[in-house]
Parts: sequence; structure tokens; C-alpha cells
Amino acid sequence: MADRSASPLFQDLHRFAVVGVNHRTCPDAIREQLFVADEELPVVLRSLRVFGVEEAMPLSTCDRVEVAGIFPNPEEARSIIAKILCAPVDLDPALLEPLLYRHVGGDAVSHLFRVAASLDSQVIGEPQILGQMRAGHRLARNRKSSGPLLDATMSAAFEAARQVRRETRIAEGPVSIAAAALSVARDVHGALERTRAVLLGTGELGLILAEQLHNTHGTPVTVLDRIGRRAEATAKSIGAHHGTMDTLADALVDADIVISAVGEGRTQLTEDMIGRALVKRRYRPIFLVDLSIPCDIDPTVNRVDEAFLFDLEDLERSATEGKNARRAEAEAAREMVDAAVARFLSDQSGRIAAPSIARLRAHLEGMRDILHAEQPNLSAEDATRLLLKRIMHGPSEHLRRLAATDNLDDRTLSTLEELFGLDQEQGDDL
Repeated sequence: MADRSASPLFQDLHRFAVVGVNHRTCPDAIREQLFVADEELPVVLRSLRVFGVEEAMPLSTCDRVEVAGIFPNPEEARSIIAKILCAPVDLDPALLEPLLYRHVGGDAVSHLFRVAASLDSQVIGEPQILGQMRAGHRLARNRKSSGPLLDATMSAAFEAARQVRRETRIAEGPVSIAAAALSVARDVHGALERTRAVLLGTGELGLILAEQLHNTHGTPVTVLDRIGRRAEATAKSIGAHHGTMDTLADALVDADIVISAVGEGRTQLTEDMIGRALVKRRYRPIFLVDLSIPCDIDPTVNRVDEAFLFDLEDLERSATEGKNARRAEAEAAREMVDAAVARFLSDQSGRIAAPSIARLRAHLEGMRDILHAEQPNLSAEDATRLLLKRIMHGPSEHLRRLAATDNLDDRTLSTLEELFGLDQEQGDDL
């Protein structure tokens, strides 16, 4: 019998499944409740063990909440995960279960490869998912819930994702309003780590952009709003400073980036205001982003030297161009990932056969050595004929016994023909 310990993947692949929800299968309101924080992982992993799930790795991001693992019965995987994810938030598992996707075996492996390569993300090519999966796998290993199957699969998935990054342009070009704004800001100022920003108002898009500047680039941000309490609360949410609109003129002097998201339907910044600020800034460039409809910033600001104004229409155009470019690269990336999955599964399947092949070779070489010892003076032709007879004796007798007891099925015959390249007419020679 084959030594299946040589290939843990193929030993357990039929029970390996990925179960979860993502941005396509589940409403945001439900998915947000299912989010699993790092500190909640031990509880989730204990629950998985109670249900008999082995080698479990939860993954929880803004796009998805899913669990990869070896299930006692993959047919029950949806029910198990629904119960575990719903328990902490008092959600009815019967509501969640129909929303859960389930991938089993090779399909589960393929799913993890696609996720790692950001081909399953809302924004194809986004870089965050690879780091999130690495962190999820690291946590699973630290909690001793990973194992040979998950380790092998994730290692190969990460390598495939790196190949996609190296050999395609899937991550190039801004694909969101915020990304487009940051791209232009870098064109104007270079390294954003040396800039300062002002956020006017508390609109959602403005908050997203300000948060990315602060969290990703360390850019100091000051939030200004007509209502002081609102400015304070918004600033606190992103770790920024705050103030009122009364301080706008002074804030503009220090601001390299101005994000306007007031949305009150009246002009907040004029050509004259920006002109005066630039004089005091000694004409250091200022980048302005108007995220409101109707506009907060007078379009004539663009006439001021060293003032660079972009509105939603400008940014949407840039984002659309980026999305189209990534879609074109995504097809090449998918082919690359599919090939990597096929290689991985093929390599693993080869490992399970290797011990048996080695034993067969050793057995046949042993028969040859015995024959040579018994009859050292045989000609090559006679030795070959006698060796072939001895090799065929055991299998032939076994096949005849199977036939005599009506146990020689089509599968056995088909396997025999495939192994030795036989056709039906040659089968009578046995």
C-alpha cells in the first residue's frame, strides 16, 4: 500500500474546504457583523476544533470572512461555519448558511491562490490581501492550527501571488477616487511623508482620503468643520488634529494638500483665498481635491500659479483608466495562477506515487539479480524472456483469479491498459 504520509495534501485533499462570504455573496451589513478580530481568533479556533475541523485558518478582511480547513465531512462545512460565525453576534445561522460559498479539494486550493493574487478582491490588484493572508497564516501557525496541507498550499499561493506581481502590471494605475487623488498628490509633491494636509468638512470620501494619508504616509492632517464637536469627533477617528472654519486662512498657509468634502452647495475656497495663501507659502505648490457636488472650490483656482485643483470628474476619469488597465492584466494573471495551481497539484500527486514506484523498481531489480545469480550464463535474449515470464506470472495469476470470481471490473482493466499503454487487442496476450 502507498505511503500516504509522503503526501499530506493528497491524504486530506478530499476533506479540504474553504467556506465563507465575500463582497459578492453577502450584504455588507451582515458581513461586517461576522468580522473576526485577531484577539477573537483563539475562540474561533477552539470552536473549529470542537466541530472536528483540522488545520484551520480563518481569514477576515473588509472584503471577506472565510475559513480554510480540513473538515470531518465537507458536506457539513457550511453548517459548521455558519454556527461558529453567528454565535458571537447572535445571528441566526439559518440566515447565513445560504450566503456561504464552499470550495472543496482542488477548487479550494485554486480559490486560495486567486485570493492571494488579489483576483478575487473588489479592487483587482490591490496589495493589502497578500499581507492579510500572510498574517492570517502566521497567526494560525502560532496557534498550532495550521499543518502540512495548509502550510504547503499557502506557501505555493504566496509564491504565485509574487509571480503575478513581478510579471504583470495588475497593481499599476489608480482604481479608486482616493487612489487617484494620492497618485496626483505624489506627482505634485513627491514623497507624501513630507506633506501636511487639511480636511474641510466630514464627507465620507474626504475622510477616506485623509485617513489614507495619515495612516499610510504619516501625513499630519487637520480637520476643519463649522461644527467644532463634529470636527473633533472626525479628527479623533483618524488620529488627526481639529479646528473650526475660522482658522481656515491660517491652515491654508501650512497645507500642502487640501481636501474639501463640505458639500453644503456653496463655495468654500476662492481664487483670492488660495492666491493669498500661496504668497505666504512663498509659492510652494498646493494640491486641492474637491470631493463635493456641487463644488466646494471655485474652478478659477486653477488659474493660480502653483495651485493644482482636481474635482471628482477628474479623479473618476483617472480611476476608470486604472480599472481598465488592470482588467486587461487580470486575464494574464488568471492564466498564471491557473498554471501555478496545476503545477502544485501535479507535484503533490507525484509525491504519493513516488514511494510505490521506488519499491516497484527495487522489486524488479531484485528479480533480475536473482535470475542472474541462478543462471549467470544465459544469453541476453533468454534472460530477458525468462525475466519477463517471472514478472508477468504474479499479475497474470491475480487477474485470472479476479476474472474467475467475477471481480475483474472495467476500472481495473482500464487502469492496466493506461499503465502499460495497451489497447484492447493486446489484452488477449496476458
